[in-house]
Amino acid sequence: MKGYVEWVLKYRVAVITLTILITMVAVFQARTIEIIIDPGKIMPQSHPYVATSTKVEEIFGSKNVVVIGISPRQGDIYQPVVLEKVQRMTAAILTVSGVVKENLLSLSARRAKNIVGTADGLEVKSLMATVPTTASQMSALRDAVDNNPVYLNTIVSADAKTTAIIVEFKDAPGGYRDMIKKVEPIVERERDAQVDITVGGLPNFLARIEIYSQRMEFFLPISFLILSIVLFQAFRTKQGMILPLITAVLAVAWGVGVMGASGVPMDVFNATTPILILAVATGHAVQLLKRYYEEYYRLRETTQLSPKDANREAVITSLSRVGPVMIAAGTVASLGFFSLIVFDISTVRTFGIFTGFGILAALILEMTFIPALRSMLSPPRDRTPSMRYKQRIWDRITNTIANWATGPNRNRIYIGFLLFILVSAVGMTKIVENNSVKKYFAPDLSFQNDDRILNQSLGGTNTLYLLIEGKVDDAIKNPKTLQAMDDLQRFLEEQPGVGKTISIADFIKRMNQAMHGDKPEYFTIPKSQELISQYLLLYSMSGDPGDFDSYVDYDYRLAKLTAYIKTDSTAYIEELIKKINAFSATHFSDGVSIGIGGSAPQDAALNDTMVQEKLLNIAQICAVVLVISSLIFRSLIAGVLVLVPLLIAVAANFSLMGWSGILLNIPTSLTSAMAVGIGADYSIYLIYRLREELRSELNEEAAVRNVLRTAGEAILFVAVAVSAGYGVLLFSSGFYIHMWLAILIANAMMISALSALLLIPALVLTFRPKFIYPPQH
Repeated sequence: MKGYVEWVLKYRVAVITLTILITMVAVFQARTIEIIIDPGKIMPQSHPYVATSTKVEEIFGSKNVVVIGISPRQGDIYQPVVLEKVQRMTAAILTVSGVVKENLLSLSARRAKNIVGTADGLEVKSLMATVPTTASQMSALRDAVDNNPVYLNTIVSADAKTTAIIVEFKDAPGGYRDMIKKVEPIVERERDAQVDITVGGLPNFLARIEIYSQRMEFFLPISFLILSIVLFQAFRTKQGMILPLITAVLAVAWGVGVMGASGVPMDVFNATTPILILAVATGHAVQLLKRYYEEYYRLRETTQLSPKDANREAVITSLSRVGPVMIAAGTVASLGFFSLIVFDISTVRTFGIFTGFGILAALILEMTFIPALRSMLSPPRDRTPSMRYKQRIWDRITNTIANWATGPNRNRIYIGFLLFILVSAVGMTKIVENNSVKKYFAPDLSFQNDDRILNQSLGGTNTLYLLIEGKVDDAIKNPKTLQAMDDLQRFLEEQPGVGKTISIADFIKRMNQAMHGDKPEYFTIPKSQELISQYLLLYSMSGDPGDFDSYVDYDYRLAKLTAYIKTDSTAYIEELIKKINAFSATHFSDGVSIGIGGSAPQDAALNDTMVQEKLLNIAQICAVVLVISSLIFRSLIAGVLVLVPLLIAVAANFSLMGWSGILLNIPTSLTSAMAVGIGADYSIYLIYRLREELRSELNEEAAVRNVLRTAGEAILFVAVAVSAGYGVLLFSSGFYIHMWLAILIANAMMISALSALLLIPALVLTFRPKFIYPPQH
């Protein structure tokens, strides 16, 4: 290692120049990165809910549903000022790229029809071809809506105080912000003192996630500033503050640059990658810098070397000593994240690959650029006696820990941790697994209020699709199948949280009623398949050929039943799906299968898969840490020692979630996995230094104190700096994802650091593992 470091110093100008060139290329590649949620990469494509949703999109075009509500401040919707706005907005939306035009639904949309019985059969008219201008025309529109209950609670509220435009978008390359940006100008043009216009639906919330996640651009520099303050307080030198930050900034630039070059956008799940790389890179840099100062002052105070020569020798010695452990710790962390490539969700694989690369980038920089740069900088000032012996808070903390670990009452540490684990175990039993995109935000935000208003007025802004599939053509025309669909709709509408259902069965019932003089008792499914076929033929003679394209396929083998739901709680959705499956098993014939999809089930699928995979991810990273650490130290006991603080930190995080009521959902499961990847470094550096000191120092207590004073203080520096850096996210007003991240990462960092500093020295002194102690011990 010494020869390698000398080679780096010999060619230091070339090393620094090459690093700068690589960084410039990385920054250039990263310049266009945006935070975009791509459902194709986020969703677990093999999950049955996602597979059904994909099939529904392919056949019926149904995907991203945005609901626009128009509510007059005086009177009901049946007034020209309101209906003219509906007509203008509908026409404008039809010109927007990405809109599934045939699925657009409003009072003036092409597919909104009034089915009327005549002496000759059925007459199918547009619900509102033109805006009514007279009282009789307005009354006729009101009657048409009332006679076609499929539109009640869909585009007209039960009290007629709100009307809606339901828009479906295809996935957009620009993400959900792109969808909402296309809607917003149309909505803004129609806002005035006469009406309130609200926008809701999952795409609106996902767009807000993209927007709020972009705050990382603002918080990342603040994190740097806070890291700077902590590092300056720790080292009391400008170089001690700047050098770790240079490593962190360059590592982040390299990692993000590779993402940009690969054409991979950030999303809500990997937008934290830069801060994670920042944390790990800072940890390595602080350990090396702490050792550098230690070696430099030792050389200046025990030899006759000049400051310049002592600086060069300190660079060589510190990297020669810390380099192997840095490589080991970096390898463990990067392999842990690279192991995520085995998971089903593309965004998890992306998170693992680029985080792993960022950690490797930090390792490369610490092994090349930093020693080259350090050797060119002016040496530190010599310590004065007051500086040498002055105790600061870091010294007092590590001295206290050393007293506990080496003293006669070491068992108190074990008892304390045992009690902590018991409390954590109780807290973990209180964890609630539930994901709701709406709960990612503060409830008082304007778009939250809009969505609540729409869910109170109409059927709901979340969708659940049931794909009913027969084995033969015209299977959907079978009266038993249609009756089962209708029964399922009535069953669903009895469930709390389900506001409306729609299917082809609604139109068949209306045709039957219209053909029997609008008598209420004929609002039923006919008993004859032949009669149903005749109704559909009569309809086709007057209606448009594509009127039912969003409800049934051309061969009547597949039908879509849509349920509008007022909540996106995955716990509620999973319970509702259980009820649907139980109901369907007893009402549909064996020749009919039911698939489940839509925005709400897909969110449930993502939550279920992401939470389960993240829990597996934690186990997988722990397994990688155990195996690699055991191989590095050539001892399984060493692997276990590295793992113990990590497991305690994970337990502490889940316990905090249980006690505080923070839900186990997609963001919080991701945070716990991140904590494992960061915390492994603490244990590895500490064990390496313990082995080094205990093999060279006969006095065990002095060796442990020296380890805690050096490597231990560096661990404290990093834990506090990272916790403070993430802590700025607490000020991400209204965005709970950032707040959860700040709380859980800070908790994990401090618990992991304190567990390593307290338990590892105590366990080593108690059990005296052979891989640490020399043979004569």
